[in-house]
Amino acid sequence: MYKPQSTVLKPTLIYVHGACWVAGSLDSHDEICRYLSKKSDVNVIAINYRLAPEHKYPTAHNDVYDAIEWIWNHASELGLNKKQFAIAGESTGAYFTAATTLKSRDTKDGPKFSFQLLVYAALDGGGSSWTECKDLYFNNKKDIRSQYGSPLWSKNLSRLPTTFNILGEFEISRAEEELFMRKLKENGITTKSFIYEGVTHDVVNWLSVKTETPAHLKAIEFIKDGFNME
Repeated sequence: MYKPQSTVLKPTLIYVHGACWVAGSLDSHDEICRYLSKKSDVNVIAINYRLAPEHKYPTAHNDVYDAIEWIWNHASELGLNKKQFAIAGESTGAYFTAATTLKSRDTKDGPKFSFQLLVYAALDGGGSSWTECKDLYFNNKKDIRSQYGSPLWSKNLSRLPTTFNILGEFEISRAEEELFMRKLKENGITTKSFIYEGVTHDVVNWLSVKTETPAHLKAIEFIKDGFNME
């Protein structure tokens, strides 16, 4: 939990780490979480989950959702703001972000998100991007086309939160991201996208904030926009 020094109740941003379903941790994403908290002036809560191939679908999905639901239900004792409550992630973390907002919408009394921020997202469990990792997580095509296995192919993309998307110009999953955003718009969801020109799946620079990239600056802008902060 990363909290700015303040006596005022700050917005809450859940952050789900990426790393291709098989890697990543709270430690590997400590730097980006600290950065987002400090620069956006919000509480950032980092979420961990069990990894493939030891833990197959839907283990990580359930870990992420269960953790966020617990945080939502215990927000007052944690000193968190439920009226301004959002979720973000990069790469696989963005995939779990999209799946979580879907499940939350479908769950009675589930967490209510002000927005979701997707960075370099993978959104199709059966797509051509990172198949070597997906094959280690999913058991079969039934998993991939299950209710939350591929957010891109969800039969219902209505009633989702405002969605911000950051992608690289030469992103391997660019087609997935652009189609997802188009489908959200068709369902009446407010969307905003930013294309970082000249880069591919730029997660290495995203995780290291020694030099701010346009993606970092746009993420801060989107977070403040989503929370209606000046």
